[in-house]
Amino acid sequence: MGIYSKTEVEDAFWKFHDALNESGKTADWSIVGERMTPDAMIYESVLGKIGKREGIVREVSRTMHISDPKTPWVHLNRFPVEAYSIDHRDWVWSIWYARFSDPGDGSVHQARVFMLMKYHGKGEFHYVETVYNPVAVNKAMESWKAKKAEWDKIGAGELDMLAARQDAGQDMAPLKLD
Repeated sequence: MGIYSKTEVEDAFWKFHDALNESGKTADWSIVGERMTPDAMIYESVLGKIGKREGIVREVSRTMHISDPKTPWVHLNRFPVEAYSIDHRDWVWSIWYARFSDPGDGSVHQARVFMLMKYHGKGEFHYVETVYNPVAVNKAMESWKAKKAEWDKIGAGELDMLAARQDAGQDMAPLKLD
């Protein structure tokens, strides 16, 4: 094993995971920033090299807060882990999913992401590299947008129909006789 115990590195990994998911849900990317050293470095497949915790938080926030219907990155906010391994250098090699939120019908829209993380102690990572296929992410986004539009169109009518059924059911409910 490396400088740190496997338990410490694994605990830091899962806290990073939880912070990433919390950041995705709340749009507060400083939460995941707290799991990185002040001098951290990220190499991201599309954004490139981003240095220092503040720069990482700023750039990721700027990208992930886009809610334009053409590129709804704000809905890419779930990051489940498929597998991970911790090596003798305190590096975590992992496969994650970049998953869009439920469009309303329960369908899953996601793309695989490889992430290498180098642990630096005190629950913080100082290096993170993500590798993914941008085409796969765009396909997930396009399928999510299609399902979301379909659900939004059908969903409004369904809700009106269910409300009407409930009202009719209330009118037809038998009276309680004591």
